[in-house]
Amino acid sequence: MKITIKKDWKFLIILFIAISLILLVANYTVSIKNKLYTKGRLQETTGVIQDVSQGMEVIQNFVAVDNNLERVILNFESYKDDANCGGKVLLGIKDYNGKILEEKQITRNYIRENPQYMLNFEKQTNSKDKEYSIYIKFEDLSGAEKFYSLKTTNLNEAVNDTLYIDGEAKNNISLAFQDLYKSNIRCIIYIGILFILVVGVIVISIIIYTKKNIKVENLFLMIVPFLCIFFLLSMPTFKNHDEYYHWLKAYEVSEWHLKTPNNDGIQGSMMPGAVAGVMPIDWATMDYSQVKEKLHIRLDEEDKVLLNPETAALYSFVQYIPQAIGITISRFFTNNVYLITYAGRFFNMLVSVLLLYLAIKIMPFGKKLLLIPAMIPIAIEGFSSLSPDAMTISMSFLYIAYILHLTFVNEEKIKLKEKILLLIMSVIIALCKIVYIPLVGLILIIPKEKFKNNKNKIFNFCVIAGTALILNLIWLKIASGYLADFREGDSKIKVLLALQNPIQYVQNVLYTINLNGSSYLMSLFGADLGWGELVKLYAIVPYFILAIYLFVAITDEELKNKFKTYQLVWIALITITTILLVFTSLYVQWTPIGKDSISGVQGRYFLPILPLVMLLLGSVLKVKTTYKVENINKFVAISILVLQIYTVSQIIMVHL
Repeated sequence: MKITIKKDWKFLIILFIAISLILLVANYTVSIKNKLYTKGRLQETTGVIQDVSQGMEVIQNFVAVDNNLERVILNFESYKDDANCGGKVLLGIKDYNGKILEEKQITRNYIRENPQYMLNFEKQTNSKDKEYSIYIKFEDLSGAEKFYSLKTTNLNEAVNDTLYIDGEAKNNISLAFQDLYKSNIRCIIYIGILFILVVGVIVISIIIYTKKNIKVENLFLMIVPFLCIFFLLSMPTFKNHDEYYHWLKAYEVSEWHLKTPNNDGIQGSMMPGAVAGVMPIDWATMDYSQVKEKLHIRLDEEDKVLLNPETAALYSFVQYIPQAIGITISRFFTNNVYLITYAGRFFNMLVSVLLLYLAIKIMPFGKKLLLIPAMIPIAIEGFSSLSPDAMTISMSFLYIAYILHLTFVNEEKIKLKEKILLLIMSVIIALCKIVYIPLVGLILIIPKEKFKNNKNKIFNFCVIAGTALILNLIWLKIASGYLADFREGDSKIKVLLALQNPIQYVQNVLYTINLNGSSYLMSLFGADLGWGELVKLYAIVPYFILAIYLFVAITDEELKNKFKTYQLVWIALITITTILLVFTSLYVQWTPIGKDSISGVQGRYFLPILPLVMLLLGSVLKVKTTYKVENINKFVAISILVLQIYTVSQIIMVHL
């Protein structure tokens, strides 16, 4: 790696500006969310000071409960719908020596839009047990019958705060305010992880920039494992989509229960109680401090309880083999349950990364169509968690790449070895989720010349597709018993309704897409992460990745005139059929009978077929570009890598 400022100063400046802008947005988000602070008082509001007169002065004394006091938030009563309000108010805070730490004059209009006002002042390093005074002076109420009044709260007996209104002490009542203390530990975690991440991003970006003729699969190896590790470490276990149920299922498979036992209507496997005990009572509020508390939980093989993976019981054991291997191996070295969950995560990541690398490597052209979706935050979340999505996405990508490899690279006729590989991958994809079984139809785009004759091609397709379908139907029959256990309603009735009214059902699907399409698109490209979509990435990450992906697809010269018409038609049919099956499966499983739209659809469900969509767009839309392919590859890799700084910062912020 060799870089000189004189020669490469433009790249270095652009990289510096891009990272700086990302950090500015990330740090501002963390700041306004007050995630680097611990909270003092937080009491329920019980009333307001109704009689606010001109010249009134309110003083609230309070004793700091910790060091590093830096912010105080005052709560005003909002009268947004009342136009007859006005005036100005002077707000401030003094320390125990009477020194003014912060003083601001604000107007009616400000409080109208911001009922919570923050006093932000120099950090008080030794504030604990010292008394501070918040003062409020209603200086000008001219032209208004009332001001936005201050909210109040009844005092806890243990609190010694004192409220004065025009010098008169008010007993057992306090202003509703929030005192915030800068947390050194939170700052170290946030700044430390981001510093390591930024340094890594800079180093990788410089290596990519300076290296000539770097292959796309090598770009993948440099970026995706690096990002997966940060996702794995920064997102606590059980915070990813349905991860608790996937944990139970993976542990169940590690003990050779290939399907969840269901005896006399009682569903579940006997597992150590600590397997469930490591799960927090409220997963939505789980943060790093709770992770530390869970680290003491140990496996006790003698203390076994019945645990039910519930929704995950529907899934085939095939999707949990990597996680189960990690869990099994880790039990030889530790009985720390939380570390065992990370071993399952790590092996899930390892297998998915290997499959994705192989997929990109054997892809004959359009390699970036696999690279970019592998870098989407929602995909990396799946790779670095216990989710079976890792197997589903990576195997689907490998299957697409292998079909294209056989179609365009392999000059010999397809031998028994290739047919066996196609059969194995087809079965795995079908067992991952039946909705992706149309991918097996990609075999039909392989030219008949690669087989003995056209009849032989159809025969092989029928054998492979038939085997995958039969095995999937067998599992579907088994899984239907679990479906009845956790979802009310008769799925057979809904299937019958769809068959009797196909036009109405198609209308339902189209209506759902029209209603939620933008949400699906944004979540597909990483607008929301985590179980319950707790981590919000908003617009910057998903829109930018989407724009890059579209640009790459429509300007890739390798895709032009590559496919014959019948091949494009088959790819389009497979894509549409898969989309319809996704909606249909959620209609059957999750949608109440009679509902106008289909429930439960998420953008991440379309990740396995996303390369096919872009393959179609790139083949149909032909846009020329003067940029070199190598420069485009580097731009794509570095741009999305830099964007992930914001992604990781938001994951950390939620869990501080």
